[in-house]
Amino acid sequence: MMRMSQEMKLTQRLDFRMIQSLKLLPMTIMQLEQRINEELEMNPMLQIDETYRQEPVKPELPDNGSGKVTTDSNTREREGDFTEGEWSKYLEDGYNDRYFSRDEYDPNYEERESVVTYMTTLADHLREQLGMVVRSENDRSTGEFIIGSLDEDGFLELSNEEIAENLCVPVDCVEEMVEVIQAFDPPGIAAHNIRESLMLQLRERGLEGTVEWQIIHDHYEDFTGKRMYDIVRALSVSEDRLREAISTISSLSPRPGAIFNETRNIAINPDIIVEKIEGEYILMHNDWHLPRLNVNSSYRKLLDKNSGTSPEARKYLVEKLNGARWFMNSIEQRRATIMKVATAIVERQMDFLENGVSHLRPMTLQDVAESVGIAISTVQRVTTGKYVQTPQGVYEFKYFFTQRIASTNGSADLSAKSVKETMKRIIEEENPKKPLSDQKIADKLNALGVSISRRAIAKYRDELQIPPARFRKQF
Repeated sequence: MMRMSQEMKLTQRLDFRMIQSLKLLPMTIMQLEQRINEELEMNPMLQIDETYRQEPVKPELPDNGSGKVTTDSNTREREGDFTEGEWSKYLEDGYNDRYFSRDEYDPNYEERESVVTYMTTLADHLREQLGMVVRSENDRSTGEFIIGSLDEDGFLELSNEEIAENLCVPVDCVEEMVEVIQAFDPPGIAAHNIRESLMLQLRERGLEGTVEWQIIHDHYEDFTGKRMYDIVRALSVSEDRLREAISTISSLSPRPGAIFNETRNIAINPDIIVEKIEGEYILMHNDWHLPRLNVNSSYRKLLDKNSGTSPEARKYLVEKLNGARWFMNSIEQRRATIMKVATAIVERQMDFLENGVSHLRPMTLQDVAESVGIAISTVQRVTTGKYVQTPQGVYEFKYFFTQRIASTNGSADLSAKSVKETMKRIIEEENPKKPLSDQKIADKLNALGVSISRRAIAKYRDELQIPPARFRKQF
């Protein structure tokens, strides 16, 4: 027998406009410009503000001498839809909703014609495949985080444990999602190292268990050390079969994600510009060329009670007006969020701005999320595919996120990138006739106050594409 009952339940749901707002976050400036042009075509209530002033205004600089970062963010909190009556009143009063973004000062600014360009990135390519296979929002968030943790060559910069710790999810969930992404195109993606990537590519070709597979799986060090006779003896194969296997392995890609970087011979358009003006670091948005939007008030008469407009048309107008307002609000919120994250990064990396890569401080997504007061996934969306122009050069936001390495002398912890820079300098200064072994490099770094093992040195050396000592030796 069926019984009817009432139950109160508290759930969270994202409507389509909240999803739209989240989708704007990971967009680059060029992608956002394309999205704005699309919205202008779809929503008749939106129009380009041709009357908006073109002269940038220099912000007032703080005079406290503290070196504190200043920004241009002023976000207006406006939530909820307007009713038909509210829209009539606002439009009648000359209401002109817009987002204000050209309030920064850039002494080198030049007017230029907008050029809409779109180029698929590795992250775009993987996110498109992710959307085809995942169903739950949790899996999507985990997958997007993993994709955002890939370097330009397609390798995971974080371990599964570090990803799980950042997302506060079980390691098993991360491992499952990594395996899902590793099955995506291009083959070999989302591996933790070259060896794992080669094995993924061999598996994709159906060569698991073959001589090629055994070479990479069981005799990788002999393979990289070119000890071919040792491999012949261990696998009991002929030299011809070994040459065939090596030829197959050589056809694999050691950098599976590099294919998306080969055609990227274009100037990077940074999202944020950091300049030192009168002793202060000033952060500015670099979106001068984006069209400025406002609400088309010419539809006000159609909302008049005596206009004869049908209820269906009125409902349509109100929906489009609210959609236009929400879209502009989303752009404004995107700008504010990017600025908050950029400010948190710059405040932590003041030594880097002054002295370069060797002074890069360790920083994680969790550090920035706690500083700004937003979710880690939001920080991930903001920092993926976006660049910042600094006095030290143009860098991707994610460049500043690096793992922490303890010091041996009680000083502040060091970042992995600064350690790599120091290691690279030590190798450049070595005697080419007597190159330093990984252990000797570790000893030198330990003497400089860096707590690091020989194994970590070998890992960093591979990431820097520096050969081992025996191949660096010059006779």
